[in-house]
Amino acid sequence: MKNKLLLNTVLLFLMLSWNSNAQNISSSEKTSLLWKIESDTMETTSYLFGTMHLIPREKFFFPDTLDSLVTHSDQLVMEIGGLEEQMKAVKFMMLDSGNVFDYFSKAQRDSLFNYSKEKLGYTEEQMRAMFGKMKPMVIMQMLTKEAFGESPASYEMTISTIAKQNEIPVLGLETIEEQVAIFDRLSMEEQVQMVMDAMADTSGNNQMDQLIDMYLSQDIDKLYEFTSQSELGGPSFEDDFIINRNQKWIPQLIEFMHGSNQLFIAVGAAHLGGENGLVELLREQGLRLTPVEL
Repeated sequence: MKNKLLLNTVLLFLMLSWNSNAQNISSSEKTSLLWKIESDTMETTSYLFGTMHLIPREKFFFPDTLDSLVTHSDQLVMEIGGLEEQMKAVKFMMLDSGNVFDYFSKAQRDSLFNYSKEKLGYTEEQMRAMFGKMKPMVIMQMLTKEAFGESPASYEMTISTIAKQNEIPVLGLETIEEQVAIFDRLSMEEQVQMVMDAMADTSGNNQMDQLIDMYLSQDIDKLYEFTSQSELGGPSFEDDFIINRNQKWIPQLIEFMHGSNQLFIAVGAAHLGGENGLVELLREQGLRLTPVEL
């Protein structure tokens, strides 16, 4: 299965980034991670940025321009707003009953436990103790994190820290419960297969390397195409995870922007590209979106 989207959204981060050696993007190329949002009916200029939750630290690039835009914003808008909302995540990642490993076949369990011992240093007993009462997505979270190496960097955490240091309010577009509910629509068999596919991918890092190369290209349309090609869950999963959420966010973003506040909007970068991406949907609302060179 092509779990390109699922592999990298278990922590609910669809993302994009670049490193210090990446080529700058001019406005003539009509693509970027950072977009200026303007309108004759708005008092202020806002900015839309495509984030990456985790990236190998050596590839993390956060220029002063980006730091300044966050620092001088009046409000930060993210997929999930505020620490209080994020703290609810554990509750929604727990199984209602049973043990997660009962949903794995013996062959799948053996493969997973062998991998965790050899690659991660966790014995079967430790794996059962840590993850037995959790949903498969939590195991997926661990496997995905390992693919980014030791001490990976996070754009969302960096932006959130800047906001906290400058006492900038953080608004959320949705709740943890709404995000986790997308995965809950998948059968346990599908979720288990996600874990097995992620383990296979992280063993060689081929999928992750491919994704990182695409992040460095800064082409939001190609990133959207790549992340939307998951066979698991079919078209309805793409609708639920990307398209429907984008459409739901637009009225909220319009409402936020028509105040007198300058917004810095930071969401997973796969939400920016495509004909149903935030860039095109905001343009349909009569807003001017211009790529910003970094």
